[in-house]
Amino acid sequence: MKPNRILIIIMGTLLLGFAWQIRGSGTSDPSVVAVLFLLFLSVHYSPRRKFNLFIFGLIALSFNLLRTGWGTFISQAGLPGVIPGYLPPDMKIAVPWWYGYFWLLIVGISWMGIPSLLFGGYFFTKKSYSWKDFVAIVVVFLAGRFLFTIAVKPLIPYLAPEYYKNIYLTGISDRSYGSMIGNLSTALAIIPVLLYILYLKKDKAFLKHSLAAMVIFAFSLSVANLWRPISTLTGIAKYNGWSMWEYTTGFLFGGLIFWYYSRFTDKELKETDLPADLKYEKWNPVLRFLLLAFSFYRLILYGIGEGLNGAVSKSLTAIGYENSPSGDTLMLITLVAGTILFWLYFSGKIGTQFAKKSFGKKSLVALMVLLPLHYLLFATHHLLEGNLFAWQKDNIAVWMDTISFVIVEIYLVCICFSSNKNTVKPNLKF
Repeated sequence: MKPNRILIIIMGTLLLGFAWQIRGSGTSDPSVVAVLFLLFLSVHYSPRRKFNLFIFGLIALSFNLLRTGWGTFISQAGLPGVIPGYLPPDMKIAVPWWYGYFWLLIVGISWMGIPSLLFGGYFFTKKSYSWKDFVAIVVVFLAGRFLFTIAVKPLIPYLAPEYYKNIYLTGISDRSYGSMIGNLSTALAIIPVLLYILYLKKDKAFLKHSLAAMVIFAFSLSVANLWRPISTLTGIAKYNGWSMWEYTTGFLFGGLIFWYYSRFTDKELKETDLPADLKYEKWNPVLRFLLLAFSFYRLILYGIGEGLNGAVSKSLTAIGYENSPSGDTLMLITLVAGTILFWLYFSGKIGTQFAKKSFGKKSLVALMVLLPLHYLLFATHHLLEGNLFAWQKDNIAVWMDTISFVIVEIYLVCICFSSNKNTVKPNLKF
């Protein structure tokens, strides 16, 4: 089986639709979205010398660190001339229909700004970047965020006058106020970073690919919020509208980002396949183990721990138990068990055949294992509640997740069997 461009795009849409929806279900985490996305990217674009455990773990970490509040923006989306947006739904304070889309666009840029520098610009630039560049970018970003946090506060009364007057000044809630400031300042803090890359590094390709990645995500997050007015007009359950917004966000992002990647020519891929130039391979073995173990934790273990916490809590509730193990306990168990296994692998005591595989083949095996694991964590409480396969309109997202999981897993198994028979690199063109 030779996956082609169209097939990769379709599978990317299904995989990330599934990943982003279970992220919002309470049985997953943004790092799960990151790992599924990165492993899928590695399966189809390896070998690339910048693909490694450390960089992948760094991307997963940045997915988590840049989360800011945003749930109250969902209800603010409407349809022009049909239905307005609303501030917190229980208050029914109308706002212009475009508010929700605007603020989610800001959220998307805020959340994906730093990660897109890595999986967009850094992965596909012809220039080398060192530790000093990474540190400089972080410093510039943090300084920009601090300054913009101060600068954007006076803008909120003008950007969100209804909320500022009727909710914030009246003392009802300051949740959206903090979200607006946090997201807007974080989004604007990307600007000085991009200027650093453009003028000091003189890297237009890095700038272009980073911008494309963050805009694709922001567009997907924003446009998918059409489910809010649709759910209001059709009367489907609020939860279902929310879930389908999440699924559609990942669906659009997956399709568009892999469409964007598919535009790279073989020549461009070859020219941008540079060494990572981070040189941690030469570190003392103890320090290298600590770095890679932390990367493994952020990329793999953290998402499993969060998913396990949500799955156990929801499953116990489904069978009538109110008390469940604390999230910290489950995370600690996951961390200790996972780190021990990683040490055994790192020291060559287990997984010696796996260690000999290329990074792309390791990514394929890992993706084939992690995808059903995270589906199981998502599906268990639905199974116990008896609604995993319930055919009803408020269960659409669960069906979409199940269908997506099955199709992508079969696709991965087919690639695995194919790769065992021949070593031809997947054809990324039509």
